[in-house]
Amino acid sequence: MKKVAVFLLVLALAALVFYFGSFTLAKSETHMSAQTGGVRNANATFNNGFCIYPDSPFGKMVAAELKARGHKVLTLSALVKCDGQFLAVWIEWFNISYSPIIARGQVRVIAVYSSTGDPAHYLSYRNATNKERALIAFNRTGIPQFQAYILADVSDESWGLIGLRGYRDYLMRQAAKAIAARAGRFELEEKTQKAALNKS
Repeated sequence: MKKVAVFLLVLALAALVFYFGSFTLAKSETHMSAQTGGVRNANATFNNGFCIYPDSPFGKMVAAELKARGHKVLTLSALVKCDGQFLAVWIEWFNISYSPIIARGQVRVIAVYSSTGDPAHYLSYRNATNKERALIAFNRTGIPQFQAYILADVSDESWGLIGLRGYRDYLMRQAAKAIAARAGRFELEEKTQKAALNKS
């Protein structure tokens, strides 16, 4: 009887470790894709650095990825106009099929961007009943700017010793990398386009 109780206790502890564990000792096959849409005014202004909203676990991951790429970053706890480039980020959905040795997952994340720190497009999206339409419908503004959305999908299959929390964090980090990589290129693409026009 004692052996059964000990076995059940060990089994329960192991289940807790894998469920709450933040480790991923695994081989992963990960695929990422990003879709972007936007509208650019002539002579668009690009503020220095980024303001990330909200100050959430995923928002902090995106902020960390942008910092790693050399950008100045501020996280916003309130939705306000900011001095940097505004980037609202959120997880649209998660889908995970999990066991401690094999895990499969998909995550979709969305970001709304303004080169002048203007949250108007995100506010319109948040208050809209038709979210799909609101995401691609950009506001007219008095300040020349570049407004955009990013829709990123990550799919993964991993084999090894995998904690559920660690696997969720892994998928979120991959999604954060996709958002940061795309948002970080907006200003560079603008400069490249202007340089090409000046040469012609």
